[in-house]
Amino acid sequence: MSKSKASAIIIKSSGKVEEVTFKGKKPKLEELQGCVGGYIECIYLKDGKVLVVNEDGKMLGLPENQKATSIIIEQGRYDFIVGDALLIDYNYL
Repeated sequence: MSKSKASAIIIKSSGKVEEVTFKGKKPKLEELQGCVGGYIECIYLKDGKVLVVNEDGKMLGLPENQKATSIIIEQGRYDFIVGDALLIDYNYL
């Protein structure tokens, strides 16, 4: 993985986890939106990472993402995540 390109992990609502590398040092808004399938919402985590999710996911009835939900619960947040989520270092945003 090149240090000149941003990378992240996509956590699919199906439970599948994939690494993604973006074209530049910071992903473009359109790239983030493509990963989560719509407008984005950022959830800042205590460990310096950001969970990027679909802002309208609950309203759209997207399926619950158990792996992403467990990440935010471990961080002391009591909510649930739906749809695909992107876990990325804060420095890449």
